[in-house]
Amino acid sequence: MNRNLTHKTNLFFLFIGVFSFLFLWDIKTNFFEFRYLIILPLFTTILIFYSSNPIKIIADFGIPILIFIHLVILSFFLKYNLNERDFYGLIFFTIIFFVVTKNTDSIYRNLHTILNIFLILFIIGYLVFFLYSNSSFVFSCYNGWFFRTKFIFLENSHFAIISVPIINYYSLYFSEHKIFNKKDFVILFFAIVFMLISYSNFSTTFLVGLALSQMMILFKKYSNPKFFFFSVYVIIVCVITLFSYEQCSERSFGAIKPLKDFYYFKKSQNLSENEILKIGENKQFNKKFNDNYTKFRLKEKKSMSMSVETFVVSLEITRKSLFDKPFGVGFNKYYLSHSDYINKILLSDPHIKKNNIMDGSTNISKLITEFGIFGILIILSLLIFYFRNKKIKNLEFFLLSLISMQFLRGVGYFNGGFLFAYLLIFYKLIYYNNLNFMFIKQWQKY
Repeated sequence: MNRNLTHKTNLFFLFIGVFSFLFLWDIKTNFFEFRYLIILPLFTTILIFYSSNPIKIIADFGIPILIFIHLVILSFFLKYNLNERDFYGLIFFTIIFFVVTKNTDSIYRNLHTILNIFLILFIIGYLVFFLYSNSSFVFSCYNGWFFRTKFIFLENSHFAIISVPIINYYSLYFSEHKIFNKKDFVILFFAIVFMLISYSNFSTTFLVGLALSQMMILFKKYSNPKFFFFSVYVIIVCVITLFSYEQCSERSFGAIKPLKDFYYFKKSQNLSENEILKIGENKQFNKKFNDNYTKFRLKEKKSMSMSVETFVVSLEITRKSLFDKPFGVGFNKYYLSHSDYINKILLSDPHIKKNNIMDGSTNISKLITEFGIFGILIILSLLIFYFRNKKIKNLEFFLLSLISMQFLRGVGYFNGGFLFAYLLIFYKLIYYNNLNFMFIKQWQKY
């Protein structure tokens, strides 16, 4: 195949793959999921980089091989069998790792265009669907518009995982833009409409995530007056909205007191893990606890938000798992720790046992549970990048926002662009520029 044609084909496949992996991950059928389109550039990437020396490809799979070895060793010591899901997950991870790391420069050059295309297509699609489906605005932190219509995203919090990074990116982009042409004005118009759509479909994830991520960016960009005033305004609006809607406050600021009260209640019961297990088995013990818990509930005016408690329970599972299994339980094996510890945690609502079994409520929990101390290092590497770099580019803030949103509301590695964003940050900026592993660079030359 002509080399120029191969590059153009690879770029075309890369556009489709990245677009689908970032924005269409929530569209799933029994036969196909759009996020799998990220594999499209696989063969063209191989042709571009390895046509002259195919054996060299082995050197670029170091991290996937290490993750596989880590999983195999843990399966031996923790005595569990690997299943099809493990192998498919590792294969998918390896393909994404390969496609993203080998096409890093192309992705950075074209990501702005990909975001523009999504912005325009999404708004047109949203408005057409909204008008012809006889929809109405739903201001709710529980069952919002996306939850009811399933338009691209299954719920408002899933939409927030994408909308917050996009708002952050365009607010930075236009605050630094000096000369506007017609195309810029068109994109600015769509960006404003997108922000209005996002706010009209707010969720607790959106409001908390936007406020916190704007603070994160403001810490680095406070000298930009346009962004400073925009950011302060957005943070104030988010905080006011959180306090204005009871559903939202119950899942954010309002959850602090119920959490604290329930913590002291659990402490006052002074139950061991074995005693907690007996609550569902021993009727006499169960009655005693239920009487105490009923008195506690009558004393308290508000019950705890299930979403908040699920988040806290995920972290508690991680804490227990880290102490017992400091090297983790293995890639995509969070559910093993959930199974081991969920019945040893005192819950205000037993239905929480069924929540986020596979991935946890936050990717912080998932990373540390599955990789142990290595997971902590993976998270710390992000902080190293943030604090060591004086000048962080706008697209990098988009990637950081994507990752941060899934630290707040996790949907696994393969959804919401989490793995895509982390690989770009880790591989291009930390793996090479910051930590500067020269011996790895030398090794990859051969």
